[in-house]
Amino acid sequence: VQNASVLELKKALRRHFQLRQARQGGVQHLSWKYIWRTYHLTYAGEKLADDRKKLREYGIRNRDEVSFIKKLRK
Repeated sequence: VQNASVLELKKALRRHFQLRQARQGGVQHLSWKYIWRTYHLTYAGEKLADDRKKLREYGIRNRDEVSFIKKLRK
């Protein structure tokens, strides 16, 4: 949904992975707190840092690919 925020995208990713793991019989629990603390969600080289920002503000549309990149230590 174009009106969705980055936070809603993160929640959708979480649901997708949980359902996929349940179907495949893989690891039942992932620490999403650890994942969001360790990785950035990115699109076209830009970090999706603001959870309140809308996806359309980043130019994200249906079928676009987002990826995880590891955060650098400070």
